[in-house]
Amino acid sequence: MEINEDFVPVTKKCVEIEELDDGCILYDTEKDDVHSLNSTAASVWICCDGKHSIREIVNVVEKCFKSKSKPVLKDIVKIIRDFSKKKLLTP
Repeated sequence: MEINEDFVPVTKKCVEIEELDDGCILYDTEKDDVHSLNSTAASVWICCDGKHSIREIVNVVEKCFKSKSKPVLKDIVKIIRDFSKKKLLTP
């Protein structure tokens, strides 16, 4: 799976989310795995709904966190790749 700024990520249905004050906890019911996300990664996760490209997710994160630095795209792609490696996204 090629992950670039046009990629539209979709979370797997078997992953449950519990939101916290400073992020969230993901529970993969298929694998019985738990993942802890900070607030930035949690915001990215919520946007992985099959409706937003990575480019659009970058815009959301920049607005939410008031960040205009160039690494935002790079960081978001890294987060999405991490979700993919952990098999939290649909192929």
